[in-house]
Amino acid sequence: MSLESIVEVLGGEENIGRNVHGRGDYIKVFREGRISVRGLKVLQRKVRLTNVRMASILHISESKYQRIKQQDMLGKAESDAVYNVSKVYAKGMEVLGDEEDLNRWLNTENQALGNEKPIDWLDSSIGREQLMNVLTAIEYGHYS
Repeated sequence: MSLESIVEVLGGEENIGRNVHGRGDYIKVFREGRISVRGLKVLQRKVRLTNVRMASILHISESKYQRIKQQDMLGKAESDAVYNVSKVYAKGMEVLGDEEDLNRWLNTENQALGNEKPIDWLDSSIGREQLMNVLTAIEYGHYS
């Protein structure tokens, strides 16, 4: 999975809020943590998250989430969470190959996650890390 595939999950370069001309620019964008709200909206739509669930992933209230959606850029903490959810989504697309299959996987109880749905694990860094581990295991044929 590449930084370019993460940017693609966010809807392309125009949605990360900066001009990028190479890998160094991608890294700088994500380290600075200033992603465009447009990228957030694209991610929310792709993962099929409600406003309540997206606010939970960002660790903010739904009312604050509504205010953020009216801005141009996310703050550093929100950008970091969006980047990490995008990373999981990009890995899922790489492994499962199809948006429908990935969204079905995200919303189906998974034995490797204690029979919880992967989508419920997106709200913490350790949960997202475990999702990456499960997707890697699927990639190598260890889980289905």
